[in-house]
Amino acid sequence: MNIRKFLKIIISLSVGIILFYFFVFVVPQAFRGKINLSPFILEFGIIKIRWYGFLIAFAILISYFISRKNFLKIHKNKGDDFDGAFLIIFILGLFGARIGFILQNIPYYSKNIIEIFKIWDGGLSIHGALIAGIIALFIAQKKYKINLFDFANSIAPQVLLSGAIGRFGNFFNQEIIGKPTDNVFWKMFIQPENRPIGFESSSFYHPVFLYESILLLLAYGVYLLLIKKFRNYLAFAYTLISYSVIRIIVEFWRIDYKPIFWKLDLAQLVSSAIIIITILFAFVSSATGLTKGKK
Repeated sequence: MNIRKFLKIIISLSVGIILFYFFVFVVPQAFRGKINLSPFILEFGIIKIRWYGFLIAFAILISYFISRKNFLKIHKNKGDDFDGAFLIIFILGLFGARIGFILQNIPYYSKNIIEIFKIWDGGLSIHGALIAGIIALFIAQKKYKINLFDFANSIAPQVLLSGAIGRFGNFFNQEIIGKPTDNVFWKMFIQPENRPIGFESSSFYHPVFLYESILLLLAYGVYLLLIKKFRNYLAFAYTLISYSVIRIIVEFWRIDYKPIFWKLDLAQLVSSAIIIITILFAFVSSATGLTKGKK
């Protein structure tokens, strides 16, 4: 056994033990209100590292390695180009995610301008990231001359995995919750200082972040099963549609759900539009062979 293989086994076992402890001991205790959650993984003077930022960074890193491996299976000598293109998408995607969240909360940020720059406190919109990411795809393709569809299909599904991981940043922040409930065993205790305005007397809520995380993970699992039988032609379309369907579903449970048209809120309307546009695009591109990329 070589050193590299041995290290991979050790790392895998360590991660497995940590996850086992987290989901078997930490999460149940936190849901019952037996332990108080802190949004910080580390506090040392002015140095503060939040779980939210750490998990987002970890999710992006995992997605990078998986996406790079997928892309290099098709374009073996394009590693440097992939890295440059991925960096563009990461930067613009992060920028778009923040802008998207700010646009959804204009009344607050118009009165608290300085808060716009406090990205470490949370506040990212996946729809903003998706839209900015699509724009970044075209910029990256033009700059690095890589196959647009091969690149998009290689990285898109990992958005589902990243979302599933990143949602647990909301767990530590005690946010993205649903209505108060005492009728389900998976109800989550919310500390008094984190309870929504108007619901201060309620202790337990639907953990909507967990619903979305589980559904995203299942969607990614379905993708892994499908990819074994089918070529990766429509992975990008699958990602957009599956995420949008999941978002429409979980939005009904969120405590900040505010329908504005046909009993749908802004996030659901955007998701519906993405589904329609993506289905039309997938149909046309499949009929013309546009998305097949390089064999």
